[in-house]
Amino acid sequence: MKRPRLTEQPEPMMLATLRTIWVEHRDDTTRALLREIARLHDVLRTVDQASGVVASVWMAERGGRLTALHQLNLLLEREPAVMEQKVRRRGERSVRGVAPQPSAINLDDDRADLPIIRLDVPDERI
Repeated sequence: MKRPRLTEQPEPMMLATLRTIWVEHRDDTTRALLREIARLHDVLRTVDQASGVVASVWMAERGGRLTALHQLNLLLEREPAVMEQKVRRRGERSVRGVAPQPSAINLDDDRADLPIIRLDVPDERI
């Protein structure tokens, strides 16, 4: 039996939404899924930081953009985990849980000195 295809991609969930689910659902299955989502968000943030390093080295050594890396960065820019991290770095606030447009964020300012974000601890800045 074939699995039906989804016709539309669901909207990405912002950290505030994930925290709300964490607080409202205390069952082990939901918590395990939320921990996995948090782990994957951490992977995305790490990939974003690494791609920034590769892009800057490529630009310095070759003097241009690597197309595949640029496409990867465009994909990462749309991920809430990556966008929220960049907003926190700049001390900005998201509006109603919606990440700002990529043009509103300095994507070149990529430091790896951010704290781990936990779902079970509310963050007043978001």
